[in-house]
Amino acid sequence: MPGYDMTERSQNKPPTGSFEEAEQLDDGFIPHDAQPLCPNCLSLCHRLQYYCYNCGSNAVINPMASYLPFVRIRFNFGGFCIMWHKIWYEKDTSIKRRCFYLFMIIIFAPVMLIVGLPLLLIGKIKNPKLRETATTAFWVIVVLLLMAYLI
Repeated sequence: MPGYDMTERSQNKPPTGSFEEAEQLDDGFIPHDAQPLCPNCLSLCHRLQYYCYNCGSNAVINPMASYLPFVRIRFNFGGFCIMWHKIWYEKDTSIKRRCFYLFMIIIFAPVMLIVGLPLLLIGKIKNPKLRETATTAFWVIVVLLLMAYLI
Protein backbone atom coordinates (compact mmCIF):
# COMPACT_ATOMS: atom_id res chain seq x y z
CA MET A 1 0.00 0.00 0.00
CA PRO A 2 1.29 3.49 -0.64
CA GLY A 3 2.81 5.13 2.41
CA TYR A 4 2.89 1.90 4.41
CA ASP A 5 6.21 0.52 5.52
CA MET A 6 7.30 -2.10 8.03
CA THR A 7 8.06 0.42 10.79
CA GLU A 8 4.45 1.55 10.79
CA ARG A 9 3.27 -2.05 10.76
CA SER A 10 5.37 -2.98 13.76
CA GLN A 11 3.84 -0.10 15.73
CA ASN A 12 0.29 -1.31 14.97
CA LYS A 13 -0.64 1.85 13.10
CA PRO A 14 -3.26 1.65 10.36
CA PRO A 15 -1.94 1.97 6.81
CA THR A 16 -2.01 5.35 5.15
CA GLY A 17 -3.36 5.96 1.66
CA SER A 18 -6.58 4.85 0.07
CA PHE A 19 -7.73 1.28 -0.12
CA GLU A 20 -8.63 1.60 -3.79
CA GLU A 21 -5.03 2.41 -4.77
CA ALA A 22 -3.60 -0.67 -3.05
CA GLU A 23 -2.36 -3.48 -5.23
CA GLN A 24 -3.32 -7.06 -4.57
CA LEU A 25 -0.87 -9.02 -2.42
CA ASP A 26 -0.19 -12.65 -3.14
CA ASP A 27 1.04 -15.44 -0.86
CA GLY A 28 4.62 -14.39 -1.56
CA PHE A 29 4.04 -11.49 0.84
CA ILE A 30 3.83 -13.87 3.82
CA PRO A 31 7.32 -14.79 5.07
CA HIS A 32 8.28 -18.47 4.83
CA ASP A 33 9.06 -18.69 8.54
CA ALA A 34 5.71 -17.19 9.64
CA GLN A 35 3.72 -19.23 12.12
CA PRO A 36 -0.05 -19.00 12.59
CA LEU A 37 -1.60 -17.79 15.83
CA CYS A 38 -4.60 -19.20 17.64
CA PRO A 39 -7.51 -16.77 17.09
CA ASN A 40 -8.64 -17.32 20.69
CA CYS A 41 -5.49 -17.18 22.89
CA LEU A 42 -2.97 -15.84 20.32
CA SER A 43 -0.39 -18.53 21.11
CA LEU A 44 1.95 -19.73 18.37
CA CYS A 45 0.84 -22.88 16.59
CA HIS A 46 2.39 -25.23 14.07
CA ARG A 47 1.20 -24.53 10.53
CA LEU A 48 -0.12 -28.10 10.11
CA GLN A 49 -2.05 -27.96 13.40
CA TYR A 50 -5.81 -27.76 12.98
CA TYR A 51 -6.90 -26.60 16.43
CA CYS A 52 -5.13 -24.96 19.38
CA TYR A 53 -3.71 -27.37 21.94
CA ASN A 54 -3.12 -24.56 24.41
CA CYS A 55 -6.66 -23.30 24.98
CA GLY A 56 -8.75 -26.03 23.30
CA SER A 57 -10.58 -23.51 21.15
CA ASN A 58 -12.87 -24.72 18.39
CA ALA A 59 -11.67 -21.88 16.17
CA VAL A 60 -9.84 -23.27 13.16
CA ILE A 61 -6.13 -22.44 12.83
CA ASN A 62 -5.50 -24.33 9.62
CA PRO A 63 -8.03 -23.18 7.00
CA MET A 64 -8.13 -26.68 5.52
CA ALA A 65 -9.73 -28.06 8.73
CA SER A 66 -13.20 -27.01 7.64
CA TYR A 67 -12.87 -29.08 4.45
CA LEU A 68 -11.36 -32.32 5.80
CA PRO A 69 -14.01 -34.91 6.72
CA PHE A 70 -12.89 -36.08 10.18
CA VAL A 71 -11.13 -32.89 11.22
CA ARG A 72 -14.19 -30.73 10.59
CA ILE A 73 -16.28 -32.65 13.14
CA ARG A 74 -14.96 -30.41 15.87
CA PHE A 75 -15.41 -27.34 13.65
CA ASN A 76 -19.00 -28.20 12.75
CA PHE A 77 -20.18 -29.37 16.17
CA GLY A 78 -18.08 -27.22 18.50
CA GLY A 79 -21.08 -24.99 19.16
CA PHE A 80 -22.97 -27.91 20.65
CA CYS A 81 -20.05 -28.60 22.99
CA ILE A 82 -20.13 -24.97 24.10
CA MET A 83 -23.89 -25.20 24.72
CA TRP A 84 -23.39 -28.45 26.66
CA HIS A 85 -20.74 -26.78 28.81
CA LYS A 86 -23.02 -23.80 29.48
CA ILE A 87 -25.88 -26.10 30.53
CA TRP A 88 -23.88 -28.06 33.08
CA TYR A 89 -20.98 -25.93 34.27
CA GLU A 90 -21.80 -22.22 34.02
CA LYS A 91 -23.90 -21.13 36.96
CA ASP A 92 -24.86 -17.73 35.55
CA THR A 93 -26.76 -19.22 32.57
CA SER A 94 -30.51 -18.58 32.92
CA ILE A 95 -33.06 -21.39 32.98
CA LYS A 96 -34.62 -20.20 29.71
CA ARG A 97 -31.24 -20.24 28.00
CA ARG A 98 -30.42 -23.71 29.40
CA CYS A 99 -33.73 -25.05 28.10
CA PHE A 100 -33.06 -23.51 24.69
CA TYR A 101 -29.56 -25.04 24.57
CA LEU A 102 -30.92 -28.43 25.61
CA PHE A 103 -33.64 -28.19 22.94
CA MET A 104 -31.02 -27.39 20.28
CA ILE A 105 -28.88 -30.34 21.36
CA ILE A 106 -31.85 -32.74 21.39
CA ILE A 107 -33.00 -31.66 17.93
CA PHE A 108 -29.66 -31.29 16.13
CA ALA A 109 -27.14 -33.45 18.02
CA PRO A 110 -28.84 -36.43 19.68
CA VAL A 111 -25.54 -38.33 19.76
CA MET A 112 -24.35 -35.91 22.44
CA LEU A 113 -27.19 -37.02 24.70
CA ILE A 114 -26.70 -40.68 23.90
CA VAL A 115 -22.94 -40.57 24.49
CA GLY A 116 -22.32 -37.31 26.37
CA LEU A 117 -24.84 -37.69 29.18
CA PRO A 118 -23.75 -41.18 30.28
CA LEU A 119 -20.09 -40.13 30.16
CA LEU A 120 -20.90 -37.03 32.21
CA LEU A 121 -22.72 -39.09 34.80
CA ILE A 122 -19.94 -41.69 34.88
CA GLY A 123 -17.42 -38.89 35.44
CA LYS A 124 -19.32 -37.79 38.57
CA ILE A 125 -18.93 -41.21 40.26
CA LYS A 126 -16.48 -40.82 43.16
CA ASN A 127 -15.51 -44.48 43.63
CA PRO A 128 -12.74 -45.31 41.09
CA LYS A 129 -13.62 -49.03 40.83
CA LEU A 130 -17.29 -48.30 40.29
CA ARG A 131 -16.41 -45.60 37.73
CA GLU A 132 -14.17 -48.06 35.86
CA THR A 133 -16.93 -50.71 35.89
CA ALA A 134 -19.51 -48.19 34.64
CA THR A 135 -17.15 -47.01 31.88
CA THR A 136 -16.52 -50.58 30.76
CA ALA A 137 -20.25 -51.36 30.79
CA PHE A 138 -20.96 -48.21 28.78
CA TRP A 139 -18.45 -49.11 26.06
CA VAL A 140 -19.69 -52.72 25.92
CA ILE A 141 -23.23 -51.42 25.39
CA VAL A 142 -21.99 -49.03 22.69
CA VAL A 143 -20.18 -51.87 20.86
CA LEU A 144 -23.23 -54.13 21.11
CA LEU A 145 -25.52 -51.41 19.77
CA LEU A 146 -23.13 -50.74 16.89
CA MET A 147 -22.99 -54.44 16.06
CA ALA A 148 -26.78 -54.69 16.19
CA TYR A 149 -27.07 -51.65 13.93
CA LEU A 150 -24.59 -52.98 11.37
CA ILE A 151 -26.08 -56.47 11.23
